Amino acid sequence: MSGICLVTLPIGNKDDITLKALDSIKAHKIIYAEDTRVFKELCQKLNIDYKDKEIRSFHDHSSEENLKGLLKTATQEGCIFTSDAGSPLISDPAYPIIKAALAQGIDVKTCGGVSSIIVALELSGLAPIPFHFHGFLAREKNRVLDFITTLKSQYGTHIIFEGKSRVMQTLEILTKALANYEFALARELTKEFESVYRFKGEQFSSIKDAIVMKGEFVILIYNPQKESLMTEGNQLLELAQDILKNGAKPKKMAKLLSLITQKPTKEVYEIMSRN
Repeated sequence: MSGICLVTLPIGNKDDITLKALDSIKAHKIIYAEDTRVFKELCQKLNIDYKDKEIRSFHDHSSEENLKGLLKTATQEGCIFTSDAGSPLISDPAYPIIKAALAQGIDVKTCGGVSSIIVALELSGLAPIPFHFHGFLAREKNRVLDFITTLKSQYGTHIIFEGKSRVMQTLEILTKALANYEFALARELTKEFESVYRFKGEQFSSIKDAIVMKGEFVILIYNPQKESLMTEGNQLLELAQDILKNGAKPKKMAKLLSLITQKPTKEVYEIMSRN
């Protein structure tokens, strides 16, 4: 039974696990988990006996040697891979595994299940089609502002992950820039204290004290109408006009290309310098 099976685990409520996921866990001897302690705790809650299984760790900071070892195991014996909660692909370390496995011709299967993205979308009350998933935003404020510029050009619901240490700071920036947009903030999805807050950006200051600052958060923002990237007062338009008037100095050009490509200005500048 060679190959890798990606197993989606409950995002909160243990009863959300699928029968297919349970069967896969029971059938495989070797299991790679993002955090072995978290996985073992879930097994105990689900009455899964894991004493004869090999539960190994693989996460975002695992080495290239760890990846090679995982792929070797997948080729010779087969294994499953799980994250702490939800799909191992969404903001978790499965992507490099999948990419490397497919490049080597290793079979990849999946046992899908509950995803916080879809659960949040269902509970938000916002339009589900189209939706855009962005993962965690960059920490730098200027990159958040660049993201806002892009969001304004993309119609639909935008979904962002955020931790409790930064969620208020992120919401302050977003709601100030997007005062007329509809927001939903979901926390502790499928758990006992699941909560969803729905508001317009301009209403955030009046409801923020009611938000319980515990758990993991999903921010949803609905853009009802696609806006042009080249609107009056827009940073992109201002840069383009300045370049037209005064010439394309390298740093200004890098900033302009950064806004268009959504790559960091420093990275764009380095690429320009090499060419």
